[in-house]
Amino acid sequence: MTTYGTMLIPVPLEQAAPVLREVCAAGYATPAGPGFCLVHPDRSVDDNSVFALAGPISAESGAPVLATFQYDGDRLELEVWRDGVRAHRYDSWPDRDDDSADDAPLGADPTAFLDFAAGPVDSHRLASALADTPIDVQDMDVDGEPGDVWAQALHWDVLRALGHPDQVIRRAQWDYFHMRAAPQALAEVLTSPTSSAPTPRPTTKPL
Repeated sequence: MTTYGTMLIPVPLEQAAPVLREVCAAGYATPAGPGFCLVHPDRSVDDNSVFALAGPISAESGAPVLATFQYDGDRLELEVWRDGVRAHRYDSWPDRDDDSADDAPLGADPTAFLDFAAGPVDSHRLASALADTPIDVQDMDVDGEPGDVWAQALHWDVLRALGHPDQVIRRAQWDYFHMRAAPQALAEVLTSPTSSAPTPRPTTKPL
């Protein structure tokens, strides 16, 4: 499983681009269907992770931001930011390093994510995903038991339940480092004018 960090914003890319250029030190942004865009920041740059950027982007754009970090197939973290303030946090495995702790997810509230719906919401799929309960048999963990789902499958089910098409969900699971290796991707290169970070290889036109 691959680690990745992305942000989903319910604003078209052309509208979000000026804010993203200003706030994001290095990364890529892609359109994500009508009225949405995705941001793939270079998390190797200091203060350029999804959780560090979501607040400033939400404050400057006036739009909510869904920041996602998925760690190695084990843990899915989702944060909703509005007007520069974190409004909600979800963690599929908050006590990952504590073998004696309860493995129940933190913040499994479906209503917290409704601002990011791209179509009709599948309430059952959304609640089940956030509860770490598999919808499909192939989502079960390697032991075949329910209640322990790969984090990427949880993320897929959350976005599918919110009405996003498969091609958008696939791209939402691409990290900056995947984007850098895929020059054919329809992406915009982000570099902050005040950043001293190295400029990403310009495989597409800069914003």
